[in-house]
Amino acid sequence: MGRGKIEIKKIENTTNRQVTFSKRRAGLFKKARELSILCAADVAVIVFNSTGRLFDFASSSMKRILERYRSACGGHDWNNEHEQMLCQFRNLRKENEDLHREIRYVMGEDADSLSPKQLDYLEGNLEIAAKKVRERKTEVLKYERRKTESKVNGLEQKCILLKQWLATAENLEEYDQTPPPTFRVQPSQPNLQSAGY
Repeated sequence: MGRGKIEIKKIENTTNRQVTFSKRRAGLFKKARELSILCAADVAVIVFNSTGRLFDFASSSMKRILERYRSACGGHDWNNEHEQMLCQFRNLRKENEDLHREIRYVMGEDADSLSPKQLDYLEGNLEIAAKKVRERKTEVLKYERRKTESKVNGLEQKCILLKQWLATAENLEEYDQTPPPTFRVQPSQPNLQSAGY
């Protein structure tokens, strides 16, 4: 009677998981050993369990097999890439140091160590920067002035409209205060009580 197939999913029970890991690891290493003997192959198996513990099997030397693997997969390229990354890192560090030095230079922090020629150059750069700042400040002030003038014009227009409205309201008020003209109404029928009848 054969065993039934089990569903391949993570075993939640820790004890069962550890027992299954030990049995299957032993089976995996047995198959790797058989493969190396039957086929005269170099076989290496590296396994880490869920707690991070290392288990490995190598038919010969693990180090030699890993070196063969690295050279077959382009380990040489990895070394070149590593060297390129180190070179880029050094270049970026130098560029960063140069930028920090230039910032200190522009801020005048290292002015004591500068030669007269360097001081003249720094002074020229600062004058150019000050000129740019003045030009930008002038632009901003002109813009703010135009904006303020526009607001003032809008308020003046509102003021004119309010004055016109008040003048109209005062005229209407004066019109309402004048007494209406008096009219004598003549009766449409003769007065029968008059003496003439």
